[in-house]
Amino acid sequence: MPRKDLYHESVKHALQKEGWEITHDPMYIEWEEATYYPDLGAERVIAATKDNEKIAVEIKTFLGQVLQDEFYRALGQFDNYFYALSEVEPDRQLVLAIPIEAYELFFQKQYVQKIIQKKNISLLVYHPVLEIIEKWIIP
Repeated sequence: MPRKDLYHESVKHALQKEGWEITHDPMYIEWEEATYYPDLGAERVIAATKDNEKIAVEIKTFLGQVLQDEFYRALGQFDNYFYALSEVEPDRQLVLAIPIEAYELFFQKQYVQKIIQKKNISLLVYHPVLEIIEKWIIP
């Protein structure tokens, strides 16, 4: 079982505050010969359509000294989860959760924005202390 990120519970609480039901903690995806563990699986009923909205959330803290290295590792992990989910649960959207400080200091860089856009990565920007979601960025 993978270890939880430092802000795991903060993101979980923030999602619950917004009406998400945590269905997996962690998620378990088996695809081909590999097993993956995104941090959380969550669902929310959309009242207007009565459909379920499903997400898988990969939580990152970006607390290291070299944010660029952490970003590259997160991208590789995200890619693996993305491809596995597209085969096993194509109706579940993968979201990368990042703290507001990393979003403001690192994710605003032009090359980072270009990578996020080209890869169509959905972001959930969270405040770890207040346990709230600051913004959703969905391509």
